[in-house]
Amino acid sequence: MQFAIAVLLCTVAACSTAASDRSADITVGGTQLWVDTGMDVSAGDTLHITASGTVTMGNNTGVTADGAARGWVDTLRSLMVPSAGRGALVGRIGNSEAATPFLVGANGKILAPTAGRLYLGINHDSTQSPAGSFCVHIERTPAAIAATTSNYDFRNLFAQLDQRLPYRVSDRPSGGTPGDLVNFVLVGSANQVTEALKAAGWIQADKTDKDAVVGALLATLARNSYMAVPMSMLYLFGRRQDYGYERTEPVMVAAQRNHFRLWQVPWSTPQQTIWVGAGTHDVGIERDQRTPNGVTHRIDQDVDNERDFIGATLQQAGQVEAMSYLTRAHPIMAAKTATGGDIKSDGRVLVIVLKPQQTAVR
Repeated sequence: MQFAIAVLLCTVAACSTAASDRSADITVGGTQLWVDTGMDVSAGDTLHITASGTVTMGNNTGVTADGAARGWVDTLRSLMVPSAGRGALVGRIGNSEAATPFLVGANGKILAPTAGRLYLGINHDSTQSPAGSFCVHIERTPAAIAATTSNYDFRNLFAQLDQRLPYRVSDRPSGGTPGDLVNFVLVGSANQVTEALKAAGWIQADKTDKDAVVGALLATLARNSYMAVPMSMLYLFGRRQDYGYERTEPVMVAAQRNHFRLWQVPWSTPQQTIWVGAGTHDVGIERDQRTPNGVTHRIDQDVDNERDFIGATLQQAGQVEAMSYLTRAHPIMAAKTATGGDIKSDGRVLVIVLKPQQTAVR
């Protein structure tokens, strides 16, 4: 009854900003990208969030917190949550760019993937700010069991990795030019990896141009953004990558994107599957120094930024059991990519142990 009264008051009167550790009433408008709810949550908390009121998005008036129906032009918009409608109420936990936004809607129940401050916003892009606001009521139910600090012992894993892990990938199966640094490792089954990366907002890249044509057509028919642009094939352990993943805005995917490649290690490991990754951040286009008229992506020279960003996205999505840095016996601090670009690093490898699937959340 108290909850119903709170929602009714929020609907008929101006919202007042008030928050406690269990409930909050706030106004979410278009003047701020993300509104601080004043509420800190813990991993596993249940959030029941209701929203009343409407906003205007361009020609769309009376848009509720569930969002406006997606149109063809939305395939080019870099919405905060691309799969949700314009004007929808969305949220994220934490104020980091690595935090993955999620749809809330007019009546949403959210299982908090990680601990941090809850922020809410209205789903839009930089070209179109919403007019109006939503009156939002939040009820937080604490997790029944508090998360415990992991006591994962990295010593045996680190010894194995330092002995067997290649330092760099190549542009050919054998005898090629050394390229990107191997800068992170994931520990988990194939299903754990794909589900964890999906939860963290990473999109699996198409493997061929043919796949790209089909994917773009299906995305257009579904009025979704096509963002699974193929990436070039690189090689480790004598074979091309098993997976490629990327995060980007739809209109920038050709030139700027966070991305990485993954290979499963070829050696057997007891009770764990190991994946080796090489991550870089594309920031533009430059000349491919291997060929006279070739062009390629220019990357952020400090590849540690992308390594740490990958870890942060998984951590923000509540997918990390344990995480630590391996310092190699012969760390590479500076190098050239296979196309001639500069690389700099502290030489460490980020090792991420994924949560068992029964405790990971969407």
